[in-house]
Amino acid sequence: MESHDSIKDSSKVLEGEILKKMSPKFNELNMDIQEIYKHNKDPMFMAMLLFKLAEEREKTNKILENIFDKYDQIMLKLKTESTANNTNSLTPTPQPQLSSTQILPEQDQMIIHLVHTRGQVSAEEVRAELGYKGSNAASQRLNKLFKDGHLNKIQSGRKVLYLARNL
Repeated sequence: MESHDSIKDSSKVLEGEILKKMSPKFNELNMDIQEIYKHNKDPMFMAMLLFKLAEEREKTNKILENIFDKYDQIMLKLKTESTANNTNSLTPTPQPQLSSTQILPEQDQMIIHLVHTRGQVSAEEVRAELGYKGSNAASQRLNKLFKDGHLNKIQSGRKVLYLARNL
């Protein structure tokens, strides 16, 4: 029995050395991992770990979404500037500053125009006017325009209304 225990101990030592070589930062976490290992059978503890993991993933997704939005805005600006520069390459005149509605996609410009003409719109009205199959796509576009600061949003009962933003 003693020989079996000594083999077990030597394999743990070898495993520890391999971990040290593969990931030096692992040793810094070793005490935390040992503490987690003690509680790994507790379902409440595991649920808490999964919840924390989900929270971190949500934060990461929000960060990535902001990065993608900013990247899209930069690319759109670069495309509009390069197109303007290519058409006026013979006469370099200062380009007028584009308004925020001019750099938006066509669908978003149509929504903003609709809001300005009607004063206020709901997702259902946008869906009907622009021919979306469901109001979910209209809601997403309206929410994005609200987050980007192009529209104001108010809730009237269960209905959400979007208003033109006062400049």
